[in-house]
Amino acid sequence: MLLQVILAVIPIVWLIVSMTVFKMSGFNACGIGLIITAVECLAIYGMSVMEVVTGTVEGVCAAVWPIGIIMFGAMFVYNLSLRTGAMDVIKNMLASVSNDKRVAALLLGWCFGNFMEGIAGFGTAVAIPAAMMVGMGFDPIAAAVICLIGNAASPAFGAIGTPTISAANTAGLDATILSGPTSLLLGGLCILSPFVIILLAGKSTKAFKGVMGITIASVVSFYVPFYAISAFVGPELSVTIGALISLVVVIFMGRSSKADIPEEYLLEKKEEGTGAAVSAPQMSAVKAWIPYVLIVIFILGSSKLVPPINTALGSIKSTITFYSGEGAAAVSFAWINTPGVWMFIAGIIGALIQGASVGDLGAEFVATIKKYWKAVVTVVFIVSIAKLMGYAGMVIALANGLVALTGGFYPIIAPLIGGIGCFVTGSATSACVMFAKLQFEIANQLGIDPYWLVAANSAGATAGKMISPQSIAMAAAAISVTGSDGKIMSATIKWCALYIVIVCVCCYVGAIL
Repeated sequence: MLLQVILAVIPIVWLIVSMTVFKMSGFNACGIGLIITAVECLAIYGMSVMEVVTGTVEGVCAAVWPIGIIMFGAMFVYNLSLRTGAMDVIKNMLASVSNDKRVAALLLGWCFGNFMEGIAGFGTAVAIPAAMMVGMGFDPIAAAVICLIGNAASPAFGAIGTPTISAANTAGLDATILSGPTSLLLGGLCILSPFVIILLAGKSTKAFKGVMGITIASVVSFYVPFYAISAFVGPELSVTIGALISLVVVIFMGRSSKADIPEEYLLEKKEEGTGAAVSAPQMSAVKAWIPYVLIVIFILGSSKLVPPINTALGSIKSTITFYSGEGAAAVSFAWINTPGVWMFIAGIIGALIQGASVGDLGAEFVATIKKYWKAVVTVVFIVSIAKLMGYAGMVIALANGLVALTGGFYPIIAPLIGGIGCFVTGSATSACVMFAKLQFEIANQLGIDPYWLVAANSAGATAGKMISPQSIAMAAAAISVTGSDGKIMSATIKWCALYIVIVCVCCYVGAIL
């Protein structure tokens, strides 16, 4: 068994070593990892060339649709909002809410950061609010850490639910069912994060005085709709709607507050440099938010909440079997009723309403492809690796080894597996794809609900993202402080450890109940 485990773990070890020791990009490391996996399948596991080719093709197609289309759609909408100036309007609106740095940190690091994670993902949840906070007068390192902490509860549902959808597709589970336990496991992080943000913004526990009400309101207004939508509708809009509701609540309470702000918490907003625009934009706030409102309307309108539309559009699909060997799984492609398609439609309509031309749409579409094609291809490589490892029997070998090593205590380390995956790849989607099938197999061996362990993997990946080198680099770039990566990491890692422990304990308790 030991030899089988060693052989099976080689592709994963390669990914860890190549990205953490050799500092290779995810694109290069995962591309080489796919080659290593293919060679192993041919030379050690007895797969034919045709089986390796068809297994890889299945991975490519499953990654491009729906994962790739969601990734491109998310960034296309965001880039259009930059081109039309809508994002500047949104930034100015948020920056005008309160001159209390604690409220501003909550609004940007928690509410707006989670909104950007839900809509776009890919570092926007850290980069954009962190830059805005620096522009409002926050210490750059503190701004970066606050945004990383605020982002620690939502990456499993980022970019319209891409990681959870990817995990479900990889493990052969229902994404709507999977999103419920995932959001349940993230409950502790969702409750704790706003309080940590206030603590960091105010630098002591005294900072809670005067803002305890708005902090609790930000937690409740986010987590209640977040969990409800996750559990009863699906993963696509859970974070987005939760963040929007929390955003409205915090804006209302922040603007309504008549309390005096202690001098140590007053913000001195900068007029120049990185951060929110200071000029008065011409576009109305309603028009600026239109693309995102349309995304919510389209996805909810085509969901199971509206059965006639959901059934009609869901029937427009193709089911294809790619793999030529034993145990081949059929892959279904929904051609219209998929989040990525709705994002493109909403983005185009919204941008036209905002005054964009057809030329602007075309230019931004091409620019988005040029900028993000490597990110999509990286996911293609990882999904293909996961498919080949599954068909070759590597995943089962790893599952057998972990079960033999840990036995019934495995659930307590299940989230840690996802956390390591996200630390290495910098992507919750990649971590979910890498280990979802492994968690599924282990759950079956231990007699545990597979949805619970796959959800634990996603929750662990979510907590682990805050210290991934990619996230740290994104935060450092946003605050424009050279060589700040180490400072950000050292200030964040203790909170990451606490979050991982919370998720691990919750996973173990849930598994034995």
